[in-house]
Amino acid sequence: MNEKLLEKKLREKIKKMDGLALKFIPFHFVGMPDRLILLPGARVYWVETKSTGKKLRPIQETRQKQLKRLGFKVYKIDCQKDLDLFLKEVQQ
Repeated sequence: MNEKLLEKKLREKIKKMDGLALKFIPFHFVGMPDRLILLPGARVYWVETKSTGKKLRPIQETRQKQLKRLGFKVYKIDCQKDLDLFLKEVQQ
């Protein structure tokens, strides 16, 4: 599945949950996940979408590790199954 389609599906599902799926573009801090997901109840998630089978770049892996060490939940979504699992988790 292509990255743009996954991002679109993610945005639509998060909107239905009364949340925001913000495109995150830090110009001076490369490698951050694509989307900052904000849900009711002050729940925050970071999501990197990729086309099916694509791997994270080394800087993206580093940023994910940094965010996880800070206590954030960080996800890589590259297929419909990953998207479904993420949505199931955040709906609980």
